[in-house]
Amino acid sequence: MKLFTGYRENPPPFGNPPDQPQFEGVVFEDGTVVTKWLTEVKSMHTYADWDSFWKIGGFGTEIHWVQIGYDGPSSTLNRDDATDL
Repeated sequence: MKLFTGYRENPPPFGNPPDQPQFEGVVFEDGTVVTKWLTEVKSMHTYADWDSFWKIGGFGTEIHWVQIGYDGPSSTLNRDDATDL
């Protein structure tokens, strides 16, 4: 299981400021992706795989991977780096 947060440099009008995450997400072992939006409009979405998620919610997004049990900085990932998910 991999946890991540999504940031957008140019969020929509109902989004959070660019320095705050727009959503949190998890990639399960079978590849399923679930996102929980943290914006004014709250919602949760389930996707069959990373590519499906990225087609819907990935545009203009910077992904920060959350390392469980580690207090150091998280890593970032762009779309081209996500092929091993």
